[in-house]
Amino acid sequence: MLDVKPLSTALGAEVFGLDLAAPLDSATVAALRAALLDNLVLVFRGQTMEEADQVRFASCFGKPVGSRSAPRRGDSRVMLIGNVRENGEPIGALPDGELMFHADSTFLERPLMGATLYGREIPSTGGDTLFANMYLAYESLPDDVRIRIEPLRALHCYDYSTQVRTGAFDRKTMPHATHPAVRAHPETGRRALYVSRLMTEELVGLPRRESAALLDVCFAHAERPEGVYRHVWREGDLVLWDNRCTQHARTDFPARERRLLRRVGID
Repeated sequence: MLDVKPLSTALGAEVFGLDLAAPLDSATVAALRAALLDNLVLVFRGQTMEEADQVRFASCFGKPVGSRSAPRRGDSRVMLIGNVRENGEPIGALPDGELMFHADSTFLERPLMGATLYGREIPSTGGDTLFANMYLAYESLPDDVRIRIEPLRALHCYDYSTQVRTGAFDRKTMPHATHPAVRAHPETGRRALYVSRLMTEELVGLPRRESAALLDVCFAHAERPEGVYRHVWREGDLVLWDNRCTQHARTDFPARERRLLRRVGID
């Protein structure tokens, strides 16, 4: 039996009593997989983990993968996220400021199943990760919005350089993919809203203005505080999330303070 404590009414739970630097037995892995399906986000505090430990832990849930867009240092399955710089250049990806809500890699035909993120250096304030429950986002949509969006597909693109959807990205060079705007989770069968403010460019087949207006309703609804768990990082935190039914965002933090986390994706 795992010692699991819910962190909010919407999603998220803390797991106590596990040392993730040590291999886990099959019964513990099975219990963690069930807890992830139930809670969507699992938090493990006070961990001391090397890259190999994090990769091994991620492999309990699927194939560990990195990011083709991030700077490469050592194991390609490990992605650094942070503002630490060497010779004036960030050693990791997504270094500065806030980041809007998104699910990872939805610009690919096969987005990640999940991811693990480990806190190495944490600023004194800010840099929190907000996790949103996309089951609740879908289930609590107004009936008319749910009926309109249910049959649609959404175009997701890779463009972290802009905070607005312009329709001007180059489809020949920029990674992009279409997915149902509402998806059934492959393990739970529950339906989840699958559009995000950062990644979703348009609803396919709708006039641009109509698409933008409908997306804005969905984004605002998905990001309601009652559907969000806010994770305030400490050094040594390991957070695991189900990328198929959650979104996450990052709050701003002091630019002069170091922030460095280590991600291993799960395919």
